[in-house]
Amino acid sequence: MFALAFRFPAGRYHATPWGRSVNEADIAWPPEPWRLLRALIAVYWRKGGRNRWSDEHLARLVNALSETLPVYRLPEGGIHAHTRHYMPTGKIADGREKTSLVFDAFVRVPKHATVVAAWPNLWLDDELFAFAADLASAVGYLGRAESWATCEALSEWQETANCGPVDDGYSGDLLRLLAPLPPEAYARERERLIEMARGRIRASMASATSASKLEKKVASAFQSKGSKLDTLPERLLEALSLDSADFHDRDWDRPPAAREVVYARGSNASLGVSPRIRVRRKDLSADQKLPKVARFLLAGRPRPPVEDTIRIAELMRLATLSQFGWKESNGRRVPNAPWKISGRDSNGNRLDIPSHEHAFWLPEDADSDGLIDHVSIFIASGIDQSVQKNLDRITRLWIAPKGRTEGTESVNARAMEWRLALEGFGQPVDFSGEVKIFGTSASWLSATPFLASGHLKKAGYAGEVRRLLKRRGIDARYGFSVSEVSVTERAEISVGGVGHRAIQFHRFRAGGGERQPDSAGTMLEIEFPHPIDGPLSLGFGSHFGLGLFVPAD
Repeated sequence: MFALAFRFPAGRYHATPWGRSVNEADIAWPPEPWRLLRALIAVYWRKGGRNRWSDEHLARLVNALSETLPVYRLPEGGIHAHTRHYMPTGKIADGREKTSLVFDAFVRVPKHATVVAAWPNLWLDDELFAFAADLASAVGYLGRAESWATCEALSEWQETANCGPVDDGYSGDLLRLLAPLPPEAYARERERLIEMARGRIRASMASATSASKLEKKVASAFQSKGSKLDTLPERLLEALSLDSADFHDRDWDRPPAAREVVYARGSNASLGVSPRIRVRRKDLSADQKLPKVARFLLAGRPRPPVEDTIRIAELMRLATLSQFGWKESNGRRVPNAPWKISGRDSNGNRLDIPSHEHAFWLPEDADSDGLIDHVSIFIASGIDQSVQKNLDRITRLWIAPKGRTEGTESVNARAMEWRLALEGFGQPVDFSGEVKIFGTSASWLSATPFLASGHLKKAGYAGEVRRLLKRRGIDARYGFSVSEVSVTERAEISVGGVGHRAIQFHRFRAGGGERQPDSAGTMLEIEFPHPIDGPLSLGFGSHFGLGLFVPAD
């Protein structure tokens, strides 16, 4: 077998996972296989030894370590912590230098603890092990440069791993690690990507173009600065040696020589939370949990009608995303916000999370006059402090009239603007006394139309509701069978004392990119076997106020 044993003299390990922003304060723990191999490659090229070892030794070692996935022995007592720095930007505003908040997340490793990455079924010959041991002894840091590290190569290791690939039977907290492709798999992936590029080049050329001219075009693309093809070297070693900036600049969602592997981290390897962070969280709620609700007061004349619920919800989401900014990914503009706000991954693709732990944007008519007067944001996974800070900056929602140019103002423009005031953060129970959607009841009535998120089956809307309750896990959470849930269609509901039918509400997303099998919708009354807690929002557009229910009483 072969193993690498790391120690961190400063007691800290700093490393940001691939595809994540440093300000998300996440940590790549354990160190990914991709990172381990790149550390050995960097040592070879930067710290000498080339008078004794050739790059063929390095290529052999990289190929051997890429063939199988390592397992890990992580120390107990690791703490996920961070520091905050207000970095100067070099700009002056209101007589003061502007600063930008930067998070520096790290794992606080117990003193004298060892992190071991082991390849149990890998045996290196004496020459290759000596080469690996020489490289390991020269490692000075792992991850970012402030992660001072020492490393030792081991040919024997008797401990039990507590983190490994799910496919190998490991269980615990699931996480995705970046690992290199095996050499043969990289060769196939490289050929596939080159063939795709060749097809695009062929399509852009005249059909009469000769094969030799086509190959010259392809060869030229390999040499062209900024081309994706120049990040596809023939050997796996060179593919792992490329700078991360090369991949980012060419919009790779991950390096072409890499794969994502699902690992499981056992309970004795889980990370705790810094005591300092716990103290800050204690201020947020009595039970030391992150708040799940942010509630805003909406004011302006005229206030929007409840029929525009989905429009106001989309505006609220856009206003929040603007606080986090935007980035370019694969040639398109995507949110830079964390997934719990954007509902998308780092490449801008929609997330499919059955538990729906990302944000619900829920406009409210609290005084039942038919006009929206509040907007609540509900995030089941909790609203951390960085998100709270950005929500606190939101002061208005507005719609620019057609033809309005930036920097101009008009009566019409002011008529389409509403002011927002943050009333506070808390748990749903903290608002349940005055906010209907956070109430508790066995009977729930539509506040906005329910639209099926899939094609209606023979059981109709009742069957669709039961399917969604099952998918969300609401039946398991409250201990009932979905067959016990009674669903009744209502022709209309009372809004401000006036009957409203589903067709009177706006029922379409502005983006238009989401599949919408049901465009009509209906009003429903749902009866559960026993009381459940709000908010209850189901079906198409449920994250934007459609399919929202309130206690029937």
